[in-house]
Amino acid sequence: MKARMGRHVVTALALTVMLGAAAGCAGRLGLLAGSKSTPPPIGPPSAAVSMPKVTERVLPNGLTVLVSEYHSLPIMRFHLLVPGGGAYDPAGKEGVAELTAALLDQGTTRRSAEELAREVEFLGGALGGDAGTDFSTVTGEFLSKDLDAGLDLFSDVVLHPAFPPDELRRAQGLALAGIVASRESPGAIAEVCYARYVYGTHPYGHLSQGTEASLKRLQRADVQAFYARHYVPERAVLVVIGDAKTDELFAKIERAFGGWRRGSGTLGRPPEATRITGRHILLVDKPDATQTHIRIGTSAIARTDPAYVSANVMSTILGGGFGSRLIDELRVKRSLTYGASSGFAARQVPGDFRVGTFTKVETTGEALQVALDVLQKFATGGATAEELARSQSLMTGQFPKQLETPGAVAGKLAELHGFGLPRSDLEAYPKRVTATTLDDVRTLAGKYVPTTDAVIVIVGPADKIAPQVAKFGTIERTTPAGCEASNAPMAVR
Repeated sequence: MKARMGRHVVTALALTVMLGAAAGCAGRLGLLAGSKSTPPPIGPPSAAVSMPKVTERVLPNGLTVLVSEYHSLPIMRFHLLVPGGGAYDPAGKEGVAELTAALLDQGTTRRSAEELAREVEFLGGALGGDAGTDFSTVTGEFLSKDLDAGLDLFSDVVLHPAFPPDELRRAQGLALAGIVASRESPGAIAEVCYARYVYGTHPYGHLSQGTEASLKRLQRADVQAFYARHYVPERAVLVVIGDAKTDELFAKIERAFGGWRRGSGTLGRPPEATRITGRHILLVDKPDATQTHIRIGTSAIARTDPAYVSANVMSTILGGGFGSRLIDELRVKRSLTYGASSGFAARQVPGDFRVGTFTKVETTGEALQVALDVLQKFATGGATAEELARSQSLMTGQFPKQLETPGAVAGKLAELHGFGLPRSDLEAYPKRVTATTLDDVRTLAGKYVPTTDAVIVIVGPADKIAPQVAKFGTIERTTPAGCEASNAPMAVR
């Protein structure tokens, strides 16, 4: 049994549009829609969401701990979040956050990787680390009867990672193999090229897995330095949810984590990225591709923006599954694609809003024209009352499902704390969705739907695609490898 939990395979991650991690981001329905050809009916308003009681305490070393009792199942869930994802990778060492997280459960000063895996498997639990854009996480899940043993394993990988050289080389090899494999996927290529083209040299301009060149440069000292800087208690939040009493949990957590030493120095947020102005088109040559992958995006808002929930209502109307404008025009009416989506990247500083789709190579120009027409019409005209009602019904209806498990609740609570948002935002979410008006949608669409100021990234056989898209503006051409190079094309410089 694999001990690691929640690791992202690079190729699978990059195959979908990475649209944001916040609760209720219905634009995250993905590029592959279902098989139905008609939109879902508008359902009744969802019932009010009752959030579990959460108790917060800060340990003397600065670690924030959130505890919530959950007695429906005999399980315990641990979720630690630290500021320090791929956006904090030092220049030239892209991928170190992901590599650090991958190595946490691959050996500690007390246990080898094999011993860790064996103990986790014996308990029937799960344990592992992961790195996103702004944050890294360590998660664990065990039966409540194994609370002490599970907490010992969890705290061991957080506090005492050894980063064994052999395991580091193995993890590097796996990461490099994933990057090489992802170059065969037009969807994965589109994600890499889009990020660099939109953000340039900004920290958001690379994905958390890094590049082949940067991964090969990483040494054990780089991993140790990243861990020492980012895995410190005063900047971390630990969420524990499960079948145990609150006071008992706090006592055990303080014994396990009370000796975690504070770090040194300060950690700022990434700088704001340069905003996109004008239209920029990048054509990435993948001669053997049988489909064209298209991304259209522009600069947008941060996760902490007060309009974030309403903005996701707007995005759901535009590209949130069946019933959305993009699906209706591209798939239902014209059969140009199997799916399309839109969404906001949830980031500490303003990220981007993007649209993603794919089509046959022969229909690239037509699909792009239809998509741009939909965006222009929506940006200027907004939504209909029926579209708004359907979007609100979908988002409020899905929301309780996002909080069905202790792991899901723990993730949401940690995320809110990481972004500096109040826990009350979870309970307020359905009301904010239903309070969004047609005027709100029109205003937000006018601000963030990519029209005049937009980046367009197209991946496919360039010689076949170029004549179809020449009418849309000046085109830069590159290759998948070119998107990873130090001189990669960038819409912002």
